[in-house]
Amino acid sequence: MSRLTTIKQAVSWIQDGMRVGIAEFSYQNSPMAITREIVRQGKKDLTIISGPTSGLATDYLISQGCVSQVVTAGLAFESLIGIAPAFRQAVEAGQVKVWECDECIWIAGLKAASWGIPFTLWKGSIGSDIPLLNNDLLIVEVKPDGQETIIDKKTLQNNQPADWQPNWFIKIPAISVDICFVHAYQADKHGFVQYPRTRYLGRLFNEQLLAQATSGPVIASVERIVDHTKIMTNPHLTSIRQAHVVLAPDGAKPSGCNGAYPPDLKAYQKYIESFQKTTSPKAINYDN
Repeated sequence: MSRLTTIKQAVSWIQDGMRVGIAEFSYQNSPMAITREIVRQGKKDLTIISGPTSGLATDYLISQGCVSQVVTAGLAFESLIGIAPAFRQAVEAGQVKVWECDECIWIAGLKAASWGIPFTLWKGSIGSDIPLLNNDLLIVEVKPDGQETIIDKKTLQNNQPADWQPNWFIKIPAISVDICFVHAYQADKHGFVQYPRTRYLGRLFNEQLLAQATSGPVIASVERIVDHTKIMTNPHLTSIRQAHVVLAPDGAKPSGCNGAYPPDLKAYQKYIESFQKTTSPKAINYDN
């Protein structure tokens, strides 16, 4: 059965208020053709789960008023600007909330969702301010019999690291995703999505992890659609299966796409400079 669809159809599946996964990593693989369609269809009040280092797609959706909350470890344009401009403006103005996390918490929460369990335990972020900034993150003491006791977070502030107990953990709730969008190099009509063997600036765990944590549709815009026999020539390159597939050549621009083109950093700079003139930049136009 064919799983081919169109960008308009795929974006129409988003309902206002949904938790939307946007698979992007810094300058790489941002699903920009889909992002622009989300703006055109006027989707609102979205919680965007992206990253763990989010990029242009998330920032552009914020700039166009589509987003009410972001779940990410950071939203930055690497060497160009420390914090992405729309993200900074909206958060400082109180227009967008941030579900504070680091990369490991982000991964652990999505892992919990993909495994169908309500939470995971993690030690690594104990001692940071992140649990103090995120009320959903609890510090718990887990007894040998499995019983847990909630630890007052102020205890960590008042005590030295030497006083922390080895059975203290951060209790991370599952990060649920309603619908997910990725951009990839190629797929077939059956929804087998592949990234090339050679790639730059980017790891592929976020695309796969977001897809696995998604309870609803997973949509992949791709540079090209190939026959299933070509997919099976290198089955180990398949990252996502049974996705809905949209043909969108140049659909990640101005970000890069592994196997196709590098990011256009001049376009990123143009986007940043547009914030000197307006808070709703439309300086970049790579529509497909």
